[in-house]
Amino acid sequence: MTTEIWQLSESELLADSAAVSHQIQLLEARRIALVAEIDTRVSREKLGFPGPAGWLTSTTLLSPSKANKIVALARGMAAFPDIADAVNTGVMTIDHAALILTFAETPPKNLPQEGQDIARAAMIKAATGPQARAPTASAKRSPN
Repeated sequence: MTTEIWQLSESELLADSAAVSHQIQLLEARRIALVAEIDTRVSREKLGFPGPAGWLTSTTLLSPSKANKIVALARGMAAFPDIADAVNTGVMTIDHAALILTFAETPPKNLPQEGQDIARAAMIKAATGPQARAPTASAKRSPN
């Protein structure tokens, strides 16, 4: 039998809220992984759409922009397993992953590969550390 929310103690409220948030992160990671497979394996005819974003929008309550973000994450994380691992284990949000992927896919000009790898690793560490916070809409990448 499930305890009603109003019956939970303060400690239980905090613990349950944190646990549910972690489960949501894991479910978002699973959805991204599923969409990655759909993107590579399911034909346009079977989808009924030119790509998975249209299918997601039509079969779920996702907005077109959220569906496009999920598809972009699915495609981007395929190229960067270190980012995917952090998302798939639930230690990094998809919002952080999207920001790090933006850097990884379009690194600053003249930054050698070794520098890109070091910077990406530092960003992943920062996004999964104890001080990590979800990025805000005002967080912008500085121009190259």
